Amino acid sequence: MRIECLTTFLDGRERFEKGDTFTIDDTKAAYFVQQKWAKKVGDQNPAHVAVAPADLNIHNSKLGLGDNHG
Repeated sequence: MRIECLTTFLDGRERFEKGDTFTIDDTKAAYFVQQKWAKKVGDQNPAHVAVAPADLNIHNSKLGLGDNHG
């Protein structure tokens, strides 16, 4: 199957760049399409739009644990 990458991702040692097209086996291609990392070449289905990565806003935290030995 021929796919077009919607985002940059790695599969093992292979790097797939956004906008590049590849011909790969159907099983891998179906997985990439299912994950919304790629779409079939020529497929105009808007359901294949890649979702932007989530941003994590992590704040420093402190556990309220002190010396609990009695």
